[in-house]
Amino acid sequence: MLKSILIVTDSINTADSSGSKANVAFIKSLVASDYAVTVIHYTQREIQIEGATCILAEQRKSNLYYIFGGIQRTVQRNLGVDWSVFLENSFGFSFAFFNDSKSLVRRIRNLNIRDFDLVITLSKGESFRPHHAVLKLPVWHLKWLAYVHDPYPFQNYPWPYTFVPKGAKQKDHFFKKVAVHCKFAGFPSRLLADHMAGFYPEFKEKSVVIPHQYDNLISGVSLPSFFKEDAFNIVHTGNLIGGRSPEGLLKGFQLFLESQEEARQESYLYLVGPSSNYRELMNAYELAPQFIFHPGVSYAESLALQQAASVNLIIEASDTDFSPFLPAKMAHCVMVDKPILALSPKKSETRRLLGEDYTWQSEADDSKQIAGILSELYLKWKSTKAESWRLNRTDLQDYFSSAYLNKKIQNLLNASA
Repeated sequence: MLKSILIVTDSINTADSSGSKANVAFIKSLVASDYAVTVIHYTQREIQIEGATCILAEQRKSNLYYIFGGIQRTVQRNLGVDWSVFLENSFGFSFAFFNDSKSLVRRIRNLNIRDFDLVITLSKGESFRPHHAVLKLPVWHLKWLAYVHDPYPFQNYPWPYTFVPKGAKQKDHFFKKVAVHCKFAGFPSRLLADHMAGFYPEFKEKSVVIPHQYDNLISGVSLPSFFKEDAFNIVHTGNLIGGRSPEGLLKGFQLFLESQEEARQESYLYLVGPSSNYRELMNAYELAPQFIFHPGVSYAESLALQQAASVNLIIEASDTDFSPFLPAKMAHCVMVDKPILALSPKKSETRRLLGEDYTWQSEADDSKQIAGILSELYLKWKSTKAESWRLNRTDLQDYFSSAYLNKKIQNLLNASA
């Protein structure tokens, strides 16, 4: 008999964020493992995932939270008065957050808990609305896997992401309750599990590491016109948020071009995705034809670029010695089986997985080491047949596979039986 899993998530629209992309890949892997998957989502439009039953939680509109939220937005838009600091410092969350959470609660209550073996809450960014909703439904707690994709609340982020959010005290109280009441706590990385257990000790005995998944159901997508096929292509797709400076990479790539005359004619660095934090820095390089910057492509095109790359880049913070994050793109970079250049702190989940002996990794601000690694990669690429140019890490392919996810889920189901 198929085991039934309920997923509660903010969004299954892969176009709206990297978090939604990761969550959809997670859901598809569960479907591929032959679970009966039901998804309650708050995307606010009908979306289906093949093999899953997707149910839209419609926004509640006949209540005070919705009305007050509308008044707040209207006043802020027309009068420039921002009440959010006062409101969130008083209540922890916005009126919209509470209404969204209650909308999810209402939809979950229409289901029978006896029809499901496990409920998994997936979120994106700072929302954690699904966790807030299931927390309000004690009958589900003994079957609840609370998946924590990033540190939360924001004050628990490591350096350099130091920021105290509005309603920090209430958000901390909320997450303490999540840690106490969930049956299991899922994390994409071991370092993140340890990091969060430092703030909420209840997570320690409940933690299970379930890495991000690889979406292998996208195919037949053309490469963007700016991509130079048959060249030595170094590709980064995704948002360069504050703290993930590409300066060391840009300087390192320039040094590499200066040291390898032949490479100047056939080597290209692609930074594809939002990068407004580094616009001025990148402007200094964009006239050189080997530097290709693009504001963004579709999710399918970004996967196609990673598939076609000679080297895929993972860029993490340059001014810290610790990163507990597992970049969502790492699963796909591993599965496309192309060499990865990891620009990560020495203590990071990326380095933990690649291993100390992995050659092609550097701290993000070490331009000389980056240049040296690029030279090694280029010379190796020149002397290797295309069909043999591989990352060749079957251990990591197994780790990011749906089979590994299935093993983890089966362990949880057995533990809660």
